[in-house]
Amino acid sequence: MARLPATFSVPVVRADFRDDGGWERLRAEIVNPTPEGFLADVEFVEDRELTGLDDTAIAAGYPRAYPQEYRHPVVFVVDAVTVSLPEHPLLVVNLNEGDETGPFRALPRQVQAIENNLSIANMDFVEFARAADPDGVFRGF
Repeated sequence: MARLPATFSVPVVRADFRDDGGWERLRAEIVNPTPEGFLADVEFVEDRELTGLDDTAIAAGYPRAYPQEYRHPVVFVVDAVTVSLPEHPLLVVNLNEGDETGPFRALPRQVQAIENNLSIANMDFVEFARAADPDGVFRGF
């Protein structure tokens, strides 16, 4: 089991450590406000124990502990796939104990919409997962 980070805000977990500059660029893109002015309420965490794991192993390793044991409905992961693909899609892992919807990927500029809507229960994880393109990446509605 992966360790759920003890964070005040939704975690964005770094699981690939090959490119410090890329990590900093992703962080900047995620904290930038959307054109509408929305901000992502996230906290950046580094977890070297996830290094080298594929997306299936990472997602399967997180316990579905929200809302009873964990305060956040989702965790975003910057893994080897995120770093290697041109669009840098983050792995979005569902932590809701009552929802078996699997992970999907999302562009960094979509973190704000996902975090904002899930944190206030305006939308459900499955709505974002279903809106992902055929390649499994959520690029927006």
